[in-house]
Amino acid sequence: MLNTKVSTQDSLKIFNNILFLSLLMVGSHAHAETADDFFNRPQIKYAQPQNLLGWIDSRKQISLNGEWNYIVDPLKNGLPGESFFSDFASNKKPQSAFELIEYDFANAPKIRVPGDWNSQYENLFFYQGGLWYHKEFEHELTNNERTHLYIEGSNFATKVFLNGKPIGEFLAGYTAFDFDISEAVKEGLNTLIVFVDAALDKNTVPTYKTDWWLYGGIIGDVSIVSLPEAFVRNAKVQLNKLNANLIDVYIEGNINLANQAVVVKVPELGIDRQFQFNEFGLMSAQIPFTGNYWDLDNPKLYEVIIETKFESIKDQIGFRTIEIVDNEIMLNKKPIIFKGISSHAEPIAEKGIAFSSNHFNKILAEVSELGGNFLRAAHYPYSRHLAKEADRLGILLWEEIPVYWNINWNNEQTYAIANQQLTRMVSRDWNRASVVVWSVGNETPYSENRMKFLSRLIDETRELDNSRLLSAALLGGSAQDFQNLIVAIAALGMQSDIPTPREKIILEQVLNNFETSTNDQPRLIINLDDPIGHKLDIVALNEYFGWYYSVFLAPQMNISERTFRLLMLELLPEIKLQNSFNKPIHLSEFGAGAKYGFTGEGIWSEKYQAMVYTAQIEMIKNNQGTVKGYSPWILKDFRSMMRPLSGIQDFYNRKGLMDEGGNKKDAYYILQSFYYSKEQT
Repeated sequence: MLNTKVSTQDSLKIFNNILFLSLLMVGSHAHAETADDFFNRPQIKYAQPQNLLGWIDSRKQISLNGEWNYIVDPLKNGLPGESFFSDFASNKKPQSAFELIEYDFANAPKIRVPGDWNSQYENLFFYQGGLWYHKEFEHELTNNERTHLYIEGSNFATKVFLNGKPIGEFLAGYTAFDFDISEAVKEGLNTLIVFVDAALDKNTVPTYKTDWWLYGGIIGDVSIVSLPEAFVRNAKVQLNKLNANLIDVYIEGNINLANQAVVVKVPELGIDRQFQFNEFGLMSAQIPFTGNYWDLDNPKLYEVIIETKFESIKDQIGFRTIEIVDNEIMLNKKPIIFKGISSHAEPIAEKGIAFSSNHFNKILAEVSELGGNFLRAAHYPYSRHLAKEADRLGILLWEEIPVYWNINWNNEQTYAIANQQLTRMVSRDWNRASVVVWSVGNETPYSENRMKFLSRLIDETRELDNSRLLSAALLGGSAQDFQNLIVAIAALGMQSDIPTPREKIILEQVLNNFETSTNDQPRLIINLDDPIGHKLDIVALNEYFGWYYSVFLAPQMNISERTFRLLMLELLPEIKLQNSFNKPIHLSEFGAGAKYGFTGEGIWSEKYQAMVYTAQIEMIKNNQGTVKGYSPWILKDFRSMMRPLSGIQDFYNRKGLMDEGGNKKDAYYILQSFYYSKEQT
């Protein structure tokens, strides 16, 4: 009689053998793989993109913008090597009704590209995981051409597959990248699959905790770009920093352009000059400039053409100078005040992330209506369309990377991501006359490792482009500053009717605990001494005297927040700002929250926000010798997961001068009146 009893150990051996055979049959890692290997399989080594492909709008391309299919994948189960049953990148379809495949792009729902997924579907509102995009496109192969896939921006980690083949990955969100897909693309119908992972952690840039909405998805234009075998990857054309009568031209070609001729033309200026690439496909030269400056009231742009025997690319470029002279910001050799406002990349009266020329045109139109000449584009690179529109309209820009709050200063991968965001932002917009400030971060607390991290970024920026000003939005308020603030509030309170009798006793005790001065010096001097200021051109300060400081200082003084706030508003105009570096100060942020239409007393009211702006403007007037620019926080209310207060915030940061629908609050008109005043002309 046949013995059919099998031990547990034998059963496991049988399972291992069956699993091994099944893996061989499907061709998955056919080298001596065991069950242990299956549950811990090696990851694919993805290719990384090359330097930015610039001048993209003059390239031969086919747009892939529009509707794509998508599948949500929070466990990343569809990635090759992650699951035995699903490999979404292969786009495999069942050959019979008995074949198990647990995904189907053809019948998956649609999503708009470009655009974030959070604002397109209610069930993805808070989603910060993985999502698969699927798009089919027709392609015609052409001899002697290379085919590239260009993605303007994707948040945050992106993996690309074409016709089942892994193409590459990119980890730096917000910024543009491209891959050469010539070996994978085919004649006729092609299948493009993109996996985007919006999950962030302590090692990413930004980190998982920010005071803005971390929109996930493909947030920029997508196109198939056709290039000759020998092509220009990017080119920088701008006025020489030391001699404004010369245009510096730097062209990066691929190696196939080694020793080839290149022609630079500016037809309106009669420029038609031939040069030669070196043996590495690079070219650097100078040509004379005899034209008109790009300026605020005359944003003059010239057509610049770069030609080789293989291709011709062109762009509209303005020429201007920006520098610091004797503590003044000089645009085209004339002093200028940055009359600005801060912004996020969210359109006015629309949901989601801003990505189009139309979106940014409306934002910049609001800056002009406000009377401003400057926009701080915080806290990450926007689409290229912002700077192109600002060039056209004559508005100055501050552009920034999301080195924000306390990222991991010790992690080399973290630095690599930040560096990618920086270099791609700079090399994309270095021909935009409107961009006058590069910023390497926002509100980063001091540490030695942070100093090294930011210093490397600053040095990298100057190496790439030394024609613009460098800054970072710094935190204000050292321990000594806050001590001095407490003393100043106490001294003012003793002369005011605002404190209660009990609070007067407390304020008197505060004054008795500190040495106080009775001379005519300002009640409070704030000195900016963050040592990173040594490496910056402009020392920028984020300060919230009228908003946050009251929250933690009032309890320390044992007085009400109401008393502290009202005294703070009286004190604000008398505050003097200075820095240890003898450099211009830019107030990169100040403001207060208000719900549009709320007419009550206290915080969240339009009245209180207006009081803060009135006091801040008086402080600015009294600091004209040192403060050379300002970009209050912020143009419009914006989405933030940190802001859940029901009925007031509802997941919006309410510091906007207008609400998300474009309705203007009282403070808008106060700032507008200041910007149009004689003091600002």
